[in-house]
Amino acid sequence: MIDLVSKLKTSIFSPMRMGRHIWNYDYQDFRLIFEQSDELHYFYIKSKTQRVVARSTVIVLFSLMIILTLLVFHSGFSVWRYSKLEASKIEAEQKKQEAIDALATLSESDVDDTKDLTQEHLLKMAQIYKDRLKKTKLLVQYSSQELSQANHALEQGLKAAGVSHGDIEKSLKGVAFNSSHEGGPSKELGLGSSVDQDLNLYKNALERNQSINALLGAIPTATPVQGAFIASGFGPRIHPVTGKLTLHEGLDYVPSFDQYAKSVLSGVVEIVKNDPEGYGNMVVVAHSDGVKTLYGHLAYVSVTQGQKVEKGVVLGKIGNTGLSTGTHLHFEIMVKDTKVNPSIIMAMAKNVQ
Repeated sequence: MIDLVSKLKTSIFSPMRMGRHIWNYDYQDFRLIFEQSDELHYFYIKSKTQRVVARSTVIVLFSLMIILTLLVFHSGFSVWRYSKLEASKIEAEQKKQEAIDALATLSESDVDDTKDLTQEHLLKMAQIYKDRLKKTKLLVQYSSQELSQANHALEQGLKAAGVSHGDIEKSLKGVAFNSSHEGGPSKELGLGSSVDQDLNLYKNALERNQSINALLGAIPTATPVQGAFIASGFGPRIHPVTGKLTLHEGLDYVPSFDQYAKSVLSGVVEIVKNDPEGYGNMVVVAHSDGVKTLYGHLAYVSVTQGQKVEKGVVLGKIGNTGLSTGTHLHFEIMVKDTKVNPSIIMAMAKNVQ
């Protein structure tokens, strides 16, 4: 053991050598006899036990060193990533300011009378137009980038609500932006091939943005009952009656002063029936673009199948029919027969101008 201590002293600045010494040392049985209160005591540790304890200590120490090294690298990576994000933020702010400056410059009036201008003035005007063209390109690029980011956020929101990518693309084709109702003579901008390419990208992003907003506008965002609170949201839950884990595919509204379920959009009543083992008295209203809404657990229904209804029309009184534990309205939204999360759709509508 004394030999091991001397070896460790010589390798104190080399953790790898120290670890090898501890790991490969030829441990011998350790015996210690000591006297206490006129009695001899015997203390014995086997070499195998010493080897297990020593090697376990080496493993623990090196594991701690590895974890510490990983933490240091992770901390350094986090600092680097944060610095990169800050730099990107500063760059984005600079681009935004440059775009605002470009807009301010482009809003200035041009010189109409070009007669009797000197060569120096003409060269100056040419330089001004060149600068404005550059700022126009910058403004179009910035606007196109902003629209693309907005489109991506809207599409991700629709997907999070439950609308599939395929349904989004099909719906966008069906509600593609149509400018036929906007008239008046106009002249196509011709600002050079580079700027024209940027304008085409901006035009495509703008049309997609308007189409996405049109799709979002086709999905109901109003609540079917006023002043109610949501007792159960969209997603997995323990069913209050069966006690089983189920997927709750809508929102449960518990009414306060308003006791009537109202259509959240205009449409046609598609289904009126009683489902005693599920929704109870229920109404399904079909709206445009494959959108439908369902209203369940009604005390009674005030509309008939095939009836056209406007937004806000009373469909029935909120009740406790079907598989229910109390008076409430179960409300669902379906897009192309896929049930989506009304909470996400309503939150998106509040933040989309």
